[in-house]
Amino acid sequence: MRPVRTALALVEAIGRRQPVGVSELARRLDLPKSTVQRTLGVLEEAGWIEAADSDRSGWSLSLKAGLAVGRADYATRRLRTAALPVMEELRRRTSESIYLAVRSERQIALVERLDGLNPAVHAWPLWQAGPMHATSLGKAILAALPDAELEDYLSRPLRALTARTQTDADALRAELREVRSRGYAVTFETNWPGENGVGAAIRDGSGAPFAAISISAPVERVDAAACLRLGESLMEAARRISLGLAATGSK
Repeated sequence: MRPVRTALALVEAIGRRQPVGVSELARRLDLPKSTVQRTLGVLEEAGWIEAADSDRSGWSLSLKAGLAVGRADYATRRLRTAALPVMEELRRRTSESIYLAVRSERQIALVERLDGLNPAVHAWPLWQAGPMHATSLGKAILAALPDAELEDYLSRPLRALTARTQTDADALRAELREVRSRGYAVTFETNWPGENGVGAAIRDGSGAPFAAISISAPVERVDAAACLRLGESLMEAARRISLGLAATGSK
């Protein structure tokens, strides 16, 4: 089973960092380069990956892999169906980018994105995962988790994505208490330089926070005060999506 686990780990790592080279893959997965090269050869032969350039210094997922991953959107179809009208309304009202993400263990993964009418700093790729503590999406979910789950998340090292990402567990714990009290999360350049965000948690039929919706915009258009003003709109959007899911009886 080890070769299968190695192949799956490589596919996941390539999907997150593509294009990516053999040395970086070996380093990140703590595997011998010979093992990585041999497994990449098998994955290429099977059609799951392809060389990203002519000198084969980097690898990316193939169209075959992309189509297979795309079929995974069935699991979030009801969520996206309930969320899209609300997201579109927010985009029209704010002219900014609207994100929808789901929790995946210690990460969040983007499952829908409506690009704003105004230029964005960074367009987060669909299905790309990231740490929860760096985004307004993730912080909104973290703040709504039961204490035991939150403490489990905070008990492990927190990775910094920018110079402003909060990686101190005590400081983050205090911030999340404010988020829980306020009902929405705000982030100021913690996930991407020059970008602020506002997010609110979406709950399933049992009340558990499993997804979130956010507005993301450049700091010059949406500053700290604007983020706070948008918070109520995000809370209402999340509430409407949660109610829509409850009406269908599924997430």
